[in-house]
Amino acid sequence: MMNRTPRRSLVCSSLALALTLAPSLPVLAATSTHTAAAAAAPRGDTSPEDLSAQAVEKFGAKQYDEAIALFEQAYALDAEPNYLFNIGRVYEEKGDLENAVVYYQRFVAQPGVDLESRQAATQRLKILRETLAELEADDEQADPPPEETPDEITPVEPPPDDEATAADEEAAVKRKKALRYTGYGLLGLGGAGLVVGGIYGGIASGTVAEAEADMYIDRRTALLERASRQARVADAMFITGGVIAAAGLTLVLVTLGGKKGGKTEQVARRSQWTPMIGPRRVGLGFSHRF
Repeated sequence: MMNRTPRRSLVCSSLALALTLAPSLPVLAATSTHTAAAAAAPRGDTSPEDLSAQAVEKFGAKQYDEAIALFEQAYALDAEPNYLFNIGRVYEEKGDLENAVVYYQRFVAQPGVDLESRQAATQRLKILRETLAELEADDEQADPPPEETPDEITPVEPPPDDEATAADEEAAVKRKKALRYTGYGLLGLGGAGLVVGGIYGGIASGTVAEAEADMYIDRRTALLERASRQARVADAMFITGGVIAAAGLTLVLVTLGGKKGGKTEQVARRSQWTPMIGPRRVGLGFSHRF
């Protein structure tokens, strides 16, 4: 039993008895009634006992918030541990079990609380903690599983409209025409190279014949050297002209025909002109595969 004034102990004892959950859980044994303690209080003096008496009335009327506020005021004026127990009891009746646990813990930790009252509060703490744990487990089971995030869907581009298709086809036709004209130009340039090579080849042959007919060794040697230079020029023109002409012919054959996959294009794919270069021959070869 805490050392308090007789009047204060009587009021707190009766209050703890009024708020206890069961007859076996009073904080202090009741030895008097609240009305006798209230009658002993001076008029107009807001003492902790008066505030506690008002809190009991609010508790009986189920006005729990007002009762808690009055008990808090009483505890601020007089740090009586029973007020903490009573606040925890009001929170428990209100259904706020978390705050009830807080105030029961504060009550148990107060010095001067008798063993029986401390055991009663400790029992309440055990029951409330088990209840809170069960409620938390039920809430976790009641929570719906998280929604699965659908896989990212790659947007499908809409098919091109007729106008875009027509524009692409027109651009492709223009490119084919440009390549075909380039092929014609290369054919002409390569043909000119071949012609020049033929001319130089004829000159080289004439120079060789002239050297063979000359009786003087020094002039014959000079003529043969000139014929060799002319032959080298002829070979270079043949090779260059043949390669250019082959490239031009390839461009022309590839770009011939109308729609993709047409007969002309298929023929062009199967047919191929290739340059033929050798020590005794320069020209174009035509190959065809079935």
